Amino acid sequence: MINHYGSPKPPVVMVIGGMDPSGGAGLCADIQTLSSLGCHAAPVVTALAVQDTSVVKTFELVDVELIRAQMETVFDDISPSVIKTGMLGSRDVISVVADVLKKQPEIQLIVDPVMSSNNDDSLSEHSLSSTIKELLIPIATLISPNIPEAAVLAGKDPLNTVDADDCAALLYDRDSHCDCLITGTHAESRQVINRYYQQGRKKKEWCWERLQFEYHGSGCTLASAIAAGVAHGLKMEQAVDQAQHYVMKCLVSGFKPGQGQHVPYRLCSNLSAK
Repeated sequence: MINHYGSPKPPVVMVIGGMDPSGGAGLCADIQTLSSLGCHAAPVVTALAVQDTSVVKTFELVDVELIRAQMETVFDDISPSVIKTGMLGSRDVISVVADVLKKQPEIQLIVDPVMSSNNDDSLSEHSLSSTIKELLIPIATLISPNIPEAAVLAGKDPLNTVDADDCAALLYDRDSHCDCLITGTHAESRQVINRYYQQGRKKKEWCWERLQFEYHGSGCTLASAIAAGVAHGLKMEQAVDQAQHYVMKCLVSGFKPGQGQHVPYRLCSNLSAK
């Protein structure tokens, strides 16, 4: 479809997550990424965080019925191509989000299982791993945990050595056939190894240079970039591949806006995906 200015109508991606006032992560990261990759973001706010690039001081969850109303109001007016979830914060929020999304089974769902920040500050009222496994993975198209998140979701101790293949096998839901991308940003390895799984079995892996800085919002950027690729019609493996090239360009061009971590630079005009 062409709009009034003669340009193609961008696909819409609904992003459900928290508001980070530093602009580094959460919905700000989602919106910047999707805009840079030619999509229109429809943001649903689940939480207001008091955080900067160094620490999460506190957060307040949005009332669950207000979250439901945000989602249903958008669905009444707009047909998103893809939905991406980030910080949800509580079992009640996950339950409401899952309840609404079950009524939209034709829309692909990308789940970034945010449970803590890159500094390991909690972004939930308590462990959400069982709730994510119970309510979100069965309706998801892809889940994109880092290795510690994958360990927690799989019922393993993230402080011990974790095998990504074992975690992926444990996370596989036979009813939903949800794919899994386990990222290696938090692993103690010379390179960052990202592994993509289908039906609980590894299909492909990518090895990336480990950069010298820690980045605020890199996981949000990756999941939203995958959502953008899917929204533009790519197959999931293609979207995962393209998103990683985009994210690496954002990280290499990243900057330090404050006293804490670096932030990916998502809006540079030459950062088009591969």
